[in-house]
Parts: sequence; structure tokens; C-alpha cells
Amino acid sequence: MLAVSVLAIGCGQNRVSTAPASFSSGQAEAAVSAVCPKPGDIAEFKADLFSARTHFKDFKVERKELEDILCTWYRVSQEHWRHGYSHVAFGDRTGTIKLKDGTAIRWMVRPGGLAKLIFQDGTTLYLAKELTPWKKDAEPAAGE
Repeated sequence: MLAVSVLAIGCGQNRVSTAPASFSSGQAEAAVSAVCPKPGDIAEFKADLFSARTHFKDFKVERKELEDILCTWYRVSQEHWRHGYSHVAFGDRTGTIKLKDGTAIRWMVRPGGLAKLIFQDGTTLYLAKELTPWKKDAEPAAGE
């Protein structure tokens, strides 16, 4: 069964929660919560330098673009992010943000609509500009 887990990250919302679009085998999925920084909480923004030899010279991520990503993109699982989307190689843009409370977060944005935030404790928030169908779990074999 294909299922799409919708996790909207609303601008100005500090909590992120899931609203599954469908359930596998009639079982409800547990809601997942994660702290997503609000654009107003960002005290510092830094984008890493990238090679001038890149194929995507015009693809830049400025503070405004990252704030838009935080406000409008969807959270997806790591597996979905890694295997449910296509992306262009060698175009990643990276950097850091520092929140007003001192928290440092690494960010990465890929051309084509994928991003991730890596928190100091290693927690990673995977984001996608658009949702794609994703096979959540294989259906159990008969008799299991």
C-alpha cells in the first residue's frame, strides 16, 4: 500500500507534527514531533563557499530561501528522502544557522527540492519541497 505522510512545517510554528494521508493495514501511525526553527529564531546565517566549477553557478541559498524552506517544505522520513526522490549530484549547498538561544544547526539544500537540518545532538530533519508517494512498509506475508 502506498502511503504519503504529510508533515507540514508552517512558518512560525515551533512544533512539527504528522498527519498521515493514509494508513497501512488499518493501523494508525504514531504522530512524530520535532522542533523546527522559526525564521524569527535565527540569529546568524552562514552559507559555505562552493566551487566555481559547479554546474549550478546560479543555485544559491541565501537566508530568505532557507527561511522559505523552513516555512513551506514537508518533513519526510530518512528512507523516503534517500530513496523516494531523484536529485542532481554535485549541487548541494551547505551552511549553518545559529539560533538566538545559541543552538547551531547545519543545513544542506539540494537542487530539485531536498534539504536537511542536522542538529547538535545528531538529530536530522529531512525536508522535501513536494510530497511523493512512498511505500511505507511491505504488507505482511499471509499467516504472519
